[in-house]
Amino acid sequence: MFEKRHYVPILKWKQGEQKAIELLPLTVKQGLTPLLEIPPIDWDFENEAPKKTIDEHLANVSETLSRSWGLDRPLYLDLNFIESNERMASGQHPLGYIFNQLRTDGINAIPVTGTNRDSAYQIEVISAHQRDQLGICIRLTEEDFDDLQVNIDSLLTTLGVDTTEIDLVIDYKYVNPNDRTRTALFISGLINGLPYLNSWRNLILCGTAFPKDLSDVGSNTIDQIERSEWIIWKRLIQTNRVNRTLTFGDYAIANPEPFEADPRLIRMSANIRYTGDDKFIIFKGRDLRKYGHHQYYQLAAQAVAHQEYKGAGFSAGDHYIQEVANQSTTPGNPATWRRAGTNHHLTLVVNELSTVALP
Repeated sequence: MFEKRHYVPILKWKQGEQKAIELLPLTVKQGLTPLLEIPPIDWDFENEAPKKTIDEHLANVSETLSRSWGLDRPLYLDLNFIESNERMASGQHPLGYIFNQLRTDGINAIPVTGTNRDSAYQIEVISAHQRDQLGICIRLTEEDFDDLQVNIDSLLTTLGVDTTEIDLVIDYKYVNPNDRTRTALFISGLINGLPYLNSWRNLILCGTAFPKDLSDVGSNTIDQIERSEWIIWKRLIQTNRVNRTLTFGDYAIANPEPFEADPRLIRMSANIRYTGDDKFIIFKGRDLRKYGHHQYYQLAAQAVAHQEYKGAGFSAGDHYIQEVANQSTTPGNPATWRRAGTNHHLTLVVNELSTVALP
């Protein structure tokens, strides 16, 4: 069982997030267990076809996990974005393929499932648990809440495991800051009414107030977004509204939904996402195609000058921000800034959890 101050970030396993975890010191890694989502295969909008085969898409997953995580402790792995009819060229199910690779490379992983996965997926989850004996992670979303007892019992019967072998994730996904109080009341009632509340191995609450895009943030501005998921978790814990240990989880500096728009039609603006006390701080420039990546020099200087900036020694991400602000390195691109912002965020949350007042 996790201790009270453990952290479960949900991260899409892309280049920026991979490097963000790789650059974490051991002391920070030990304070978290990532739930990693394999992103969907990118779509080639010009040719109206997937950019890769499933074999190409999954070829380096085990290698990147080994390099970035590198711990004996387990991580969670979810293939929720991979189409259910996908199979490797050999005919093998993608989940079985990845777990065989992870096993060979000495990576401990716990399979993530939910009530919406098909029977072939569930068979692979059962097989992974039987071979590795690491348990199973069940991820409940809003669609499950209406008939929770039936949904949970049905899935437990399918998996054939006891609740003591299961880590249960209540994934609220997007939390609208305008509905924070109502959401907190709903979540506390939902959790306290959970079937088998005290017998789950771990109970994890995940969500985020980070929006799907930053279109509501004006160009050349510094804005902020409330970290409602963090505020809700703290209040539930500090007011004893939940009748058992509740682990905190979030989506770092991203929204739960994958990016699926045609990149030819998107006008992405330069931006730095920086997590502060109870808020995300957004330093936003202008259209990258038109005004270029050199905007990041000014944005980084604004971040370093901000009162919430933690200093170059706080994390690898903060060090990178300082380097760009000093113009002693290249201005980077959206992937390097996702790395920097995610690395800072993970470090910050582990530190926050180590100091937050808990009953």
